[in-house]
Amino acid sequence: MRSIMKGNDIVVVGAGCVGASVAYRLAERGAKVTVLEAGAPGGGTSSASFAWTNSFNKTPRDYHDLNVASMEEHAALAKELGGGSWLHQDGALAWEEAPASLARLEQAVERLAGWGYAVQRISPREARELEPDLFIAAHVAEVVWTPGEGYVEAGPFIGALLAQTSRHGATIRSGVRVTGVIRSGDRVRGVTTENGARFEADAVVDCAGIASDEIAGLAGIAIQLDRVPGRLIYTSPVAATLRRPIHAPGVHFRPDGGGRIVLAEGAHDHVWKESAEPWPAERSLASVAVHLPGLAGARVEATRVGVRPMPRDEKPIVGAIPGLDGFYVVVSHSGVTLGPLWGRIAAAELLDGIVDPRLAPYRPARFIT
Repeated sequence: MRSIMKGNDIVVVGAGCVGASVAYRLAERGAKVTVLEAGAPGGGTSSASFAWTNSFNKTPRDYHDLNVASMEEHAALAKELGGGSWLHQDGALAWEEAPASLARLEQAVERLAGWGYAVQRISPREARELEPDLFIAAHVAEVVWTPGEGYVEAGPFIGALLAQTSRHGATIRSGVRVTGVIRSGDRVRGVTTENGARFEADAVVDCAGIASDEIAGLAGIAIQLDRVPGRLIYTSPVAATLRRPIHAPGVHFRPDGGGRIVLAEGAHDHVWKESAEPWPAERSLASVAVHLPGLAGARVEATRVGVRPMPRDEKPIVGAIPGLDGFYVVVSHSGVTLGPLWGRIAAAELLDGIVDPRLAPYRPARFIT
């Protein structure tokens, strides 16, 4: 891979968790970075993500290892950026009750233990010592404790990244939609926007999330990207001491600041958007209240539908485009967990020409015929 020498102009399209991470690492290394965001920074998928930092169900092994590496990057970034109040790596808890679900959970625990992941089986009593507000049914024999996991407050995280990116001299523009990619033969030379502005660059990095395929299309590249909606439900403030992501039978929930809880029910994503019968958010709230009794009497304060970018094979697309110099794609599900690692890898590949072998299965070339 040909390196883009330090100090050259790079346009990053998109300012979610992925784009902000990439822009920060490039600017930190001395590149002249311009970030173009069609909406508000962090206002896309990142703003409606459960934001669970984990590698619990990430397979195969090489993909699992990438997620673990990025969890470590999150911890390093928190220190690097002045404390990281947005990062809550206090662990997570999970349990199941139905036999089939229990079997799947047990398989996951055995796999993770074999891969060296921090995972423990603890008693319900020990789980309640960690989270006193939980109700765990008497017939539940054990709870799975993953002490290295947690969650991210995506907005403050992106804000901290972009603030530091600006301190390194980058330009960040919101409300600027890219509508064209400037090409000169087999090389990208920049982008144009809907208001007629032209941004010339030595490289364009496509971190546009659910619009990544559209940006790639402007450069003449077809990537296979699906869009997967998911609904999150936010409660009114309640008097709860909850600190961690919880995965109880059929539901998951975590704190969201100010006493609010953000939650989802496994079934509602599959039903509410297609059913002739509406799937009320209150129904999901009631399902979570079974496991967090403090939610009894709470009300639904808001719902958000996040549309997640999902490459057709459900694995990341990261890297340069064969035969097209100066265009680099970074798009994946699990963007909150993986964003910090993508930033570090993209900067090394673009600025130093160092090809990261861990990404061999996840290059854009697999979709290009």
